[in-house]
Amino acid sequence: MTEKFYLVSVVRDYSMYQRCIMANPRCQFLSIVTLDNREENLPIPVLYNRFIDSIEEGGWVIFCHEDWMLRQDIRPLLREVDKGCLYGPIGAIMEVCPNADFIHISGHIQQRRKNGSWHKDVRGTWKGGDTDTFDCQCIVVHSSLLKEKGLRFDEKLSFDLYAEDFCAGAWLKGVPSKILPVRCRHYSGGTVGQRFWDSLEYLREKYRDCPKRFPSPVHRRISFGGDQSKPIYNYRRSPNAWLRYLIKK
Repeated sequence: MTEKFYLVSVVRDYSMYQRCIMANPRCQFLSIVTLDNREENLPIPVLYNRFIDSIEEGGWVIFCHEDWMLRQDIRPLLREVDKGCLYGPIGAIMEVCPNADFIHISGHIQQRRKNGSWHKDVRGTWKGGDTDTFDCQCIVVHSSLLKEKGLRFDEKLSFDLYAEDFCAGAWLKGVPSKILPVRCRHYSGGTVGQRFWDSLEYLREKYRDCPKRFPSPVHRRISFGGDQSKPIYNYRRSPNAWLRYLIKK
């Protein structure tokens, strides 16, 4: 039986969606699922959960934003990986040290402005395949894992940090996260406003007793869970910060 590959997007900007997904030849063999959010404007986790509840035929599920573009066929990569893990192209991992922690970006993504002009290429400093969290632009999971572990998105989160929460909740159920080295492009840089900080405070309370400290790839100096009293550094900007901190102590 042929494995299905679902590409699921919550859509408000149909011109961008057409450009990145519907007219993208790398998507022509995927089962494209369009979750129209122009009228209801519901939180993304609500619509993702509706899709999870509706799955009848199993397969790989690629949850992605309307402005995320595949630059290669993703199917051969997914046929070779463990179905017991979460996957994504870009994320963050926490390097835990005795007196301070480092946030490393993991994976690689081409970042472009909405008009298609160059913005930046984000290349992670973490070389391994393991990661702690993903950016919300894309999360890949097999439907069998969703069912077996009862994985769902937290509907108290609207448009920020729901991907980080999904990874943390999966980790608590024994599901690791790994970078999928797929060539792709994202046509948005996103913004960090009050909604982001409110979501972070919610996650800090939700994971107050969680032993693991989780980072976010969106903001390089924040975390939830684990020991929040320890200093935290962005590795790319201060690779020797931990050593300096120890010398000062």
